[in-house]
Amino acid sequence: MTPETFKSLLAGYRLGTLSPEEQQQIQVLLHDPAYREQLENLFTEDLSSPDFPVNAGKETLDMVFEQVKLQTQEAKVITFRPVRWVAAAVAVLAIGIGGYYLGSMPKPHGNVISSVGEKGENILPGRNKAVLTLSDGSKISLDDMANGEIAKESGVKITKTADGRILYSVREGLSHVKPAFNTISTPNGGQYQIALPDGTMVWLNAASSLKYPSSFTGKDRFVTLTGEAYFEVAKDKKKPFRVKTLQQEVEVLGTHFNINAYGDEEVVKTTLIEGSVKVKLPSDKSAVLKPGEQSSVLNDIKINQVDANSAIDWKQGLFWFNDESIYSIMRQFSRWYNIEVEYRGNVSNIRFGGQVSRMKNLSQVLRIMELTKSIQFKVEGNKIIVMPYAMSTQNQTN
Repeated sequence: MTPETFKSLLAGYRLGTLSPEEQQQIQVLLHDPAYREQLENLFTEDLSSPDFPVNAGKETLDMVFEQVKLQTQEAKVITFRPVRWVAAAVAVLAIGIGGYYLGSMPKPHGNVISSVGEKGENILPGRNKAVLTLSDGSKISLDDMANGEIAKESGVKITKTADGRILYSVREGLSHVKPAFNTISTPNGGQYQIALPDGTMVWLNAASSLKYPSSFTGKDRFVTLTGEAYFEVAKDKKKPFRVKTLQQEVEVLGTHFNINAYGDEEVVKTTLIEGSVKVKLPSDKSAVLKPGEQSSVLNDIKINQVDANSAIDWKQGLFWFNDESIYSIMRQFSRWYNIEVEYRGNVSNIRFGGQVSRMKNLSQVLRIMELTKSIQFKVEGNKIIVMPYAMSTQNQTN
């Protein structure tokens, strides 16, 4: 494909004039590694044009490229009025601050003074990290263990695979054996994937734990969750799969769904991707979800239609913020980057929306947020201080 065709597609993307066929074409190009260098060169050329006096370093360029890729994905397009590439890097993360929304956001002029500094570069994203606790209380640090067989328990072999998963191999004829219960736990800054004895796949987010039997021998398959996990349940009509959290129980036969049940979040959210699930309260009140629906539980059950895929973006290495408060966002950062958070001044009206990679260092994400000129951050060791922008600039001038 010629550079002229690239330029035409990129220009059409900026202006919002691409046909459905052209939108699909640019999506394929942006996700093809063979065209990465050519597209980056075009971004650089655009950023250095005389009518666009913004200094954009490699970090900003990389963020822009990744966010433009994200915006072209079907069902994940964030609607906004046409903006230039660097402005897109700012706006894609900031849907609204108070009464401001995408397209009406103030554009950055020059460099915004940042307090993140070099200290923030040391705060790295989370990784595959978890502890497996066996029924006898012994603990296995999974990130330190070599691949291969790591334990045997009640005739069940536990294996760590090369791609960072835990597999259970159940020997035939164990239906009469009382199963042992194991618990897999991720710390702040950790995540992990596990294949349960029945073949159900579970992805654990940071600061989460799952308790389950080493073999499912009863009439149902019962597990207990704290934190957040995404489930792809193996079908077995004879044995319902049940997930218990502090405020609810979810029953399924075979389906894909996500449960967010962190203790520091106000409600428990269950999002259905495909199939069906029943959400049941201790009061016996229940509701059945359809694909694309999300239940919120706080003493009662409320059901809303949502973009279900956004609820599992964390599994794909993304943060998804849907007009969320800075407090909610910083709770997510706290779990994933293993940081402490302190607030100074009133930031209660600051909200953000959009997608950003969970694989970025925290400093990169915070600097993009600072470009909105609504908020600023200060790094003190492993603590992030969150301040309104006006307050932070006043402190710097004193």
